[in-house]
Amino acid sequence: MVFVLLPVSLLLAVLLLIPEVLGDFVAYQIGLYLIYGIAAQGIGYLWGKTGILPLGQALFFGVAAYATAMTLRNIDSLSMQLGLTVVVMAAIGVLAYGLATLIFRGRSESGPYFSLITLALVMIAEQVANTASGLTGGFNGLSGYSSIGGLDPYGNFYYLIVGCTVAVSAALLILNRLPVNLVVKGVADNEPRLQLLGFATHKIKAAAFAASAVIAALAGGLFASHQGIVTPTSTGFGLSAELVILAAIGGRFHVLGPLVGSVLVGWASAELRDSFPYWEIVMALGFILVVLKAPGGLSELIEQVTRRFWTPSPPANTDIVNAPQPRAPRVLAPLVFEDVKLKIGVVRILNGVTFETPAKGIVSIIGPNGAGKTSALNTITSNLDVTAGHIHLGDTPIENRAPHAALGNGIGRKLQVPSVFFSMSVAENLTLAMLAGRAGWNDLFRKSTFSWHSEALARVMANPSLSLEGDLGKMAGSLPQGHRQFLEFAMTTASEPTLLLLDEPCAGLSPDETAVMTQLVQEFQNQSGGLVIVIEHDMSIVEAISDKVLVLHQGQVLAFDTYENVRADPQVQSVYAGATK
Repeated sequence: MVFVLLPVSLLLAVLLLIPEVLGDFVAYQIGLYLIYGIAAQGIGYLWGKTGILPLGQALFFGVAAYATAMTLRNIDSLSMQLGLTVVVMAAIGVLAYGLATLIFRGRSESGPYFSLITLALVMIAEQVANTASGLTGGFNGLSGYSSIGGLDPYGNFYYLIVGCTVAVSAALLILNRLPVNLVVKGVADNEPRLQLLGFATHKIKAAAFAASAVIAALAGGLFASHQGIVTPTSTGFGLSAELVILAAIGGRFHVLGPLVGSVLVGWASAELRDSFPYWEIVMALGFILVVLKAPGGLSELIEQVTRRFWTPSPPANTDIVNAPQPRAPRVLAPLVFEDVKLKIGVVRILNGVTFETPAKGIVSIIGPNGAGKTSALNTITSNLDVTAGHIHLGDTPIENRAPHAALGNGIGRKLQVPSVFFSMSVAENLTLAMLAGRAGWNDLFRKSTFSWHSEALARVMANPSLSLEGDLGKMAGSLPQGHRQFLEFAMTTASEPTLLLLDEPCAGLSPDETAVMTQLVQEFQNQSGGLVIVIEHDMSIVEAISDKVLVLHQGQVLAFDTYENVRADPQVQSVYAGATK
């Protein structure tokens, strides 16, 4: 808890000293900067965690500000005022979640579209606020109301702002210490891998956007009480852009960064505005400098300096808790392709692929480059939608579904190029893997979930030929190719799939490492009793592990038999020779 209590306590102490040391008027100014800082914290959370840049947060800020102003004009009861404020914030959160779900559903690379849509919405909102004068007061704004609870904007209302600032900061810091933080970070780090781990990333992004919208709404409500007037600029793109700049300068990767950026920029602007005619140019140049030299903002620079004198090391969690069983039903079933065709544009990739595997064992897929091997796996996990035909796992149709649904059908996949979360440590990668297919939403908010462990993962970690135990504290992006291959294998098998798809798991490995990987694949199949499908070019590996071999050529099945029969097939010999290390 020191990582939460220490910064929150320091923040509270500094903010409480401001009226005492600098006076009420300065506290009034700082209060406004803090309000903008709260809204910028919401942007920082969404942008810094998921990599999605919202350009329309003023929409939620302004709507909440107008709603608060209308409430204060017409209702005197404090309890009613607070109740309606909560209702407005909740409604904004639901609206934001629904909007983001519609935008992100079925699309993993929709960040730019999302930014443009939020930009368009905030421009519409500003236009409506300007023209709907009967509701919003038009250009002159909405005024003529007292602050919430009758608090003095130049006096005790400052302490309400401080309370909200500390509460939002504490909430975000707590989230940073929970498993949900890893899941949200995983969106920006490697969304395709997160989907293959069974996470519906469109819902995760929508939830993060909803949280940022609620934070912006809270700030908008405080703004209305603080200023005593709400104008269309409160819903405009200008404010949205300013909030983005505050988050960028202060640092979108740190909870307190946007607050620091807001106070510093606001204070500097107030000081320069009346004394220096080119103050906006100075602020723009400062923004450009920070973005170029410190993409993480001022908070990143402060953190780098601090680490020279003190590097916090969180206590190691030595407790081990047996993880819940995977939620996917454990059904051993054959994989069936029925006349599957895949066409992208004018290119035919799969041309009527038909086969049926055994319910268990190891099946190797071989064939020349461009034969459609990886594309076939992509259709199994719905990373590519088939043009025609059907794919069944037992009696369950699995074609053309969302990629995150694959694990729910008991399908785990390791990709051709090692796909891990590069900006996370090895330990964090394995934690995410343990959540896959097991964790409910409530588990993401429990620290005890960090201690989850399973026999499947323990068997891989205990292999004396691997160094994953010694790599736990290292960033996954710093690992050599071979170590990443083993890490991704451990992550994929941790969810205990009944159908394991491996795309060239031995690529880039030395002969010794190849022997270890081959052993791990065979051990997993023996322990799980399920089906393993491996794409492999090394014929010595294919011979050693395969119960059956599927040969693809030009998007069609050329042969499907035992290794000995496939090797003796004249058709196979004429198109594919294979290789060995």
